[in-house]
Parts: sequence; C-alpha cells; structure tokens
Amino acid sequence: MESFQESATDLVEMSKQGYFTIMLDENLRGLEAALEDDGFKVIVPPPGLTDDALKHKARGWAILTRNSQDFLDDAVRYDYDVIGIEDVRFVDDKRDRTNETVRKISNAVRRSQVGTRKGNFYLRIRDNGSFHLQQLV
Repeated sequence: MESFQESATDLVEMSKQGYFTIMLDENLRGLEAALEDDGFKVIVPPPGLTDDALKHKARGWAILTRNSQDFLDDAVRYDYDVIGIEDVRFVDDKRDRTNETVRKISNAVRRSQVGTRKGNFYLRIRDNGSFHLQQLV
C-alpha cells in the first residue's frame, strides 16, 4: 500500500504542473521533451518569430529564456510570466526527467508556486537550483 501512495503523490504533483504552460525562447528548444516528460505543457514557437510576436502569443503563460531583460518590460502589459535561466551555466540536452536543467526549473516552479499566484512574476533560477521570485508591476 505504501508504494501505491507514493506513486499517487507523484501523479498528483505532475497533474498540478501539467496546467502550467511554458513557451520556450528560440535558443531553448532542446528542453521541450524533458519539460513535457516532467509534466509541463510546452509551446515551441516557429523559428524566427520576433520577440514582440512571442510576447503576444505568451498571454497567460510563462516564457522560459536566457535573455530575461528582453521580456520583463512588457510582461504585465501582455500578461505573461518570465522564467530566466541566465545564471544556469550548463543547459542539459537530455530528453527526459533526468535533465538537470529541467530539474532546476521544475523545482523552482513548484517551490515558488508561481503557477498559482495572481499577477505577473519573474522567476530567476540560479545555477545551484535556488531562485528569486519577483512580482512585476
């Protein structure tokens, strides 16, 4: 019975994350499969999409980027969150949940509860997995 309870807990955690949608900035497309494997809904915009077009499409979602400054000023206006991973030195290319970069992102999203908060936020993830959450106004 104990193993059933553990797996039920895992399923609940994944389903909570599953409603959280992440749009990938162009240079992070390699994280798509691993983020989906970890329970996120992932949007990969077409190549060559301008930052302005990306901002319009991201309404209600979070933009995952290594270039947060390009997206912070318009986040409130277009209603999206920004997840910045500039401080993460190595972006892993494993395609499953063992991807270290995705584990840092997933843990920060879960612990910060950014997906359940009202408003727009900047979640800055550090290389050691810690994070800073800032409300955007």
